[in-house]
Amino acid sequence: MLICRPAATGDLSDLVVLADQLDSVNLPADPDFLADRIEHSVRSFAGESSDSEAIYLLVLEDTEAGRCVGTSCVIGKTGRPGVPFYWLEVSTEERRSPDLDRRFVHTKLRLRSTEDGPTEVGGLILEPAYRRHPERCGKALSIARFALISSCPERFEQQVIAEMLSPFVAPGRNLLWDAFGARFTGLSYREADRLSARNKQFIADLFPRDPVYATLFPENVRDAIGQTHEAARAAARILEKIGFHPLDQVDPFDGGPYFGAARDAIRSVRERRELVLPGTPMSSTTDGGVLALLTAESKLGLRSTVVPLDEGGSPNVSPAHREALGVTAGDRVSITPLP
Repeated sequence: MLICRPAATGDLSDLVVLADQLDSVNLPADPDFLADRIEHSVRSFAGESSDSEAIYLLVLEDTEAGRCVGTSCVIGKTGRPGVPFYWLEVSTEERRSPDLDRRFVHTKLRLRSTEDGPTEVGGLILEPAYRRHPERCGKALSIARFALISSCPERFEQQVIAEMLSPFVAPGRNLLWDAFGARFTGLSYREADRLSARNKQFIADLFPRDPVYATLFPENVRDAIGQTHEAARAAARILEKIGFHPLDQVDPFDGGPYFGAARDAIRSVRERRELVLPGTPMSSTTDGGVLALLTAESKLGLRSTVVPLDEGGSPNVSPAHREALGVTAGDRVSITPLP
């Protein structure tokens, strides 16, 4: 049985293994950082953190294997007073010389920041063995974030963004950082990435304030700006299916693109609906048909699992799934269709 739920203290070792596959800013493979992140998430789910500081960390547990095989997260607000959100604005400038009959379109990068930023979804990691699972594990981990946002929209911002992982030339190295960030900070990509997880002030202190022309970079660096890593393309496709679109923004460290959408326009936020669990348990095969994420908050806590929908749009929930979620007939649940 695969269950999506909030991360708990006992998940630390599994999360370290998962984070090592991606080692991103949102989920670095740092046991101390991850322990703090889990504790922060536990407080957030308990309502003990302000909305602007809340971070919600989810895990996908294989109950038969007894371990977590995936994770994703929602950051309530990226950019608040004293903790700005930074990005590189991507724009173009056209220059033309009639005398030479030449025209150039230059890409420019300019550091921007805000202390009143959007909600961010990220940190989606799934063990490779589960990527073609019939219960659509990757989609479930992604959509669970939007089911959470839809259940309490007042806790989240009007705009939602997601940063896509960029291509890497080698572990711990990035083309844009080597050509740009490293020249202004004197830090390696790995050093800057680790530092930014806790303090981003050095970005404002050391990055150039004026626009930088990407024309000055080698061609392979220019081509990498705003590109999505092959491993993240499936996640980007899911986001695009539910209403996200590329923004003219990239991450100042690795040049990975940002996608964004208005919170209430996101399909998985709009389509989530609540209902009373039907009284008759049914066999719930996930072969073919429409699948949905069934979410309930019971004595077992907040839990979700993937179930099929019948022709009328009602969930077919087996006795095993009811037991795993801790629900019985007549309990209120919600369903969010998978894209």
